[in-house]
Amino acid sequence: MGFPPGGSTDVLARALAQGGRKPLGQEIIVVNRPGASGVIAANEVAAALADGHTIGVSPSTAFTLAHMFMDIRTDLLEATSALMLVGRQRIGIVTQSDSPHRTLKDFMDNARTNPGRVSVGIPGLGTKVELITRAIALHEKVELNVVAFQGDAGVMTNLLGGHVAAGSFSVGGWASHVRAGTMRLLASFEDERFDVAPGVPTLLELGYPLTGAAIQYLYGPRNLPPAVARRIIAAFTEASRAQAFIEVATQNGLYDKNPLVGEALDTYLAKDRAANAVLVEKLGVGLKKKR
Repeated sequence: MGFPPGGSTDVLARALAQGGRKPLGQEIIVVNRPGASGVIAANEVAAALADGHTIGVSPSTAFTLAHMFMDIRTDLLEATSALMLVGRQRIGIVTQSDSPHRTLKDFMDNARTNPGRVSVGIPGLGTKVELITRAIALHEKVELNVVAFQGDAGVMTNLLGGHVAAGSFSVGGWASHVRAGTMRLLASFEDERFDVAPGVPTLLELGYPLTGAAIQYLYGPRNLPPAVARRIIAAFTEASRAQAFIEVATQNGLYDKNPLVGEALDTYLAKDRAANAVLVEKLGVGLKKKR
């Protein structure tokens, strides 16, 4: 698992492991391998024996976007077997509740007045969160200071500590703070508004032609034997339908009742990679632009 403890990927992986032990009939150990926005963990899984004993859970961007920002020698999408969608990574941009920015417009107006001095924390470079955050700034023609941390937990800690003015990260990291009144949601990056703050609009509603959808999915090394892949999918499908998992995934804004598997998942990932390439080109960022 490619992110530190406490973030959305870690929470999801541990809930899956808890629910998967019984149907698999064996212990499941969750190992955190943070770094490079999930790429380190994905490389480790890709290099493992294709026997089903080493699998991973990661956001799709580690496979469909990170290679556009990092010098990754292995095509991780080709070097792994996509098994099943286990959650959706729903993102929003938030500030502390005592921030003078009550809306996204307030925040962007301040960034326009103070170019390069208004900071936004993100959970890693080369992520969909980074792309959408930078695309907002491009749309507004403002210069934001985008600061990368290791995972959602890093963004949350630095936002609460006042080290960044806002944070773009998963709802599981900020929902409880929005409910408690210690954070304020400025905009949903999704197609829909968040239940935790139904009065806050989406980027689309605000006039930005942007959405930040990404998925969390289960994967293994390439060339997993079909029987092994089917056994893993069956076990974790059962785990994902357990009430305990549904509660954890729902509380963290990750639950999706229609998991993708097989060809449908492969098709989604291929389309996501193509869409990300278009957005990277539009923004003028990525590895090729830096050379």
